[in-house]
Amino acid sequence: MVTRKKIILAEDNVADVELTKMAFQEIGLPIDLIHVFDGQELVNYVNENQLDDIALILLDLNMPRMGGVDVLKAFYGHAEHKKLPVVVFSSSTHESDVMTCYDYGANAYVCKPIDINQFTKTINSIAQFWGNINVMPSYNN
Repeated sequence: MVTRKKIILAEDNVADVELTKMAFQEIGLPIDLIHVFDGQELVNYVNENQLDDIALILLDLNMPRMGGVDVLKAFYGHAEHKKLPVVVFSSSTHESDVMTCYDYGANAYVCKPIDINQFTKTINSIAQFWGNINVMPSYNN
């Protein structure tokens, strides 16, 4: 039996969560979208679940309790977690945010589009690449 891949959305803004869910429903890829409200929930989820099932983490930067940069730092210091593909999906366009995220191992940094059609196209591109094209390392070796 093939396990469906999971995309984890770490996002505290309810409107952005709903837009993202709608975009994934429209795309119709065979994935499970897991939502966590903050970085601490994300770290807990990753610590408690099988890493091989995670195709991607969509990570917002500004969240309560533990922000996106702190999550990246935590993953960067962990041999297995730093292999997880993380796309920072943020409304911030600050160069310092982009550089900091890449410094701590983000695989990509994507600015959230304001237009709903462009938002869906962006989610589709991200999901197609990370869910269907990208080759992941094995975490069991």
